[in-house]
Amino acid sequence: MSFQKIDLEDKTRSADRISVMVYGYDENEIKILKAYCDEHLIEHFIPVNDAMIDMSLEGILKLDQTEASPAQSLPAKAVIMNGFSGSDLQAFLRGFKNTGLERPIFATVTPVSKVWPFKLLINELIKEHEMMKNRTK
Repeated sequence: MSFQKIDLEDKTRSADRISVMVYGYDENEIKILKAYCDEHLIEHFIPVNDAMIDMSLEGILKLDQTEASPAQSLPAKAVIMNGFSGSDLQAFLRGFKNTGLERPIFATVTPVSKVWPFKLLINELIKEHEMMKNRTK
């Protein structure tokens, strides 16, 4: 997987529905995240549960409603964003610390990752996160 530079001044949104998928949070944290997404006018909020981790991101994004149950199979908290402009993304990330929640692994959906199973994406993000932590030591 590679990192792609995002133009933080860009206000152009993709044709995709603006969505946020969250994983690894308990019910109270999910409520906090949902409220945060509501503040940012994100209507498509998807708590990903363990029954969904073998689905592709594309498949999950097509869902209208999911069961907001805590997920525990994968050892990470993650927030995966889709359809954001660069400036929307910057505002979302900048304000996240105000939620009071621990910083998750953040990612955006790409044309390549869209077809990946959710579990594969999270495992790759965990590996990248560990590599980045080890680089800064």
